[in-house]
Amino acid sequence: MDMDNVGNGVTGADSLGPLIKVANTLIEKELNNRVASMFEGYSLTGPQITLMVYLHDAHGHEVTQREIADRFVLSHPTIRGIVKRLEGAGLIKTSQLESDRRQILLELTVEGRRLMDAHIDDIHVVMRQINAMITDGLGDVEQKRLVAALKRIVANFSDGSTR
Repeated sequence: MDMDNVGNGVTGADSLGPLIKVANTLIEKELNNRVASMFEGYSLTGPQITLMVYLHDAHGHEVTQREIADRFVLSHPTIRGIVKRLEGAGLIKTSQLESDRRQILLELTVEGRRLMDAHIDDIHVVMRQINAMITDGLGDVEQKRLVAALKRIVANFSDGSTR
């Protein structure tokens, strides 16, 4: 792959979009493989585990389904499917927000909290290891530039403008 031409109008496998997609897929697979093995017997997917980690880390804060959809850029049907499967497994529960009955609150059940408490430290270790793999070979300045570039890419697609 000719990294010198990435993003310079090159199309196909060497263009920026496909490279980001490949990197995302590889990162997701690595994360899913490492974390899913901690939850044997539950058949949890990466997005389901990610939602549970978010709920665990937000303990004491009301988390709505919309917040999750916005945070992880997921469609309503996608987040609803994840929530339904976790509810069915008895790991999260839903309720309506008192001030706005249209908003669905999400929280871990006692079983979900127990499961996350048992594994959260290991999950955070795996996340740090994955981050280290992502930045392997990059100096501090390059890492900061990468983060800035990724934030800019996200903003380019999140600002609501049409191009």
